[in-house]
Amino acid sequence: MIEKYDYGTDYYGYRKKFAVLVPSTNTAVETEYHLMKPEGIVLATRACVIPAMSVTNDAEFVQLVEAIGAATEQGLRDCLSCRPDHVIFGYSAETFWDGKGRSDREFARYNAIANEHGGCNITFGAQAVLDALQCYPKARRLGVLTPYMPVGDQQVVKFLGDIGYEVVHIKGHCSPGPVEIAHEPFAKTRQLIDQIDAAEVDLLLQAGTNLYFVELAAQLEAELGKPVLAINALTFWHALRSNGIRDRIPGYGSLLAEH
Repeated sequence: MIEKYDYGTDYYGYRKKFAVLVPSTNTAVETEYHLMKPEGIVLATRACVIPAMSVTNDAEFVQLVEAIGAATEQGLRDCLSCRPDHVIFGYSAETFWDGKGRSDREFARYNAIANEHGGCNITFGAQAVLDALQCYPKARRLGVLTPYMPVGDQQVVKFLGDIGYEVVHIKGHCSPGPVEIAHEPFAKTRQLIDQIDAAEVDLLLQAGTNLYFVELAAQLEAELGKPVLAINALTFWHALRSNGIRDRIPGYGSLLAEH
């Protein structure tokens, strides 16, 4: 006789099951989350479907952000079909857009959908940044790295100003498309870091989830002697800690290793 089983727990996700919502052009989030993932966590990656568009100027960057926003609600509803314990939004530019007021409204809207239809909560890029920065109370002046066009950088500066931080320097890769963000070499990223770091900068922050950075962030912290926060480490940290998972994870920066 076949024994009856309890079907309440995912076999590999016996601690938690996270749905990860990313633009369909994104490869870095899934890759970096798997690098950082503790045992007993399962990641179910789902897409906001967008085209692999060209981004060569501010207007095209705005179109990219709008395309992600238009695809988000359906992507979220698709995520909920795997019955996750939590949904991580694996993009950041759209969450910063037009400052904290809009960001809070968008978070509340999507979190309500997740609550109502999935019985779970979400991690949103901008809110994860806010919570993570509070772990570094002495850091008020920031250097920021992005893959964005200048219009995207402006939105990051606005959001960070709204939450009480001064952006001393910001530099963007100006990547020519959402796919190409993941093609940016570490050598170029290091050159941009040199341009945003200064004695008066307390902390370096990276935005843009398709830009590989979590391993480099840990190396830079050791070299520069100051916190260096990668967006994918921030959102993954937020999801873990929001779900009671306190594992210290070395190798990807001080936030996951110490907080």
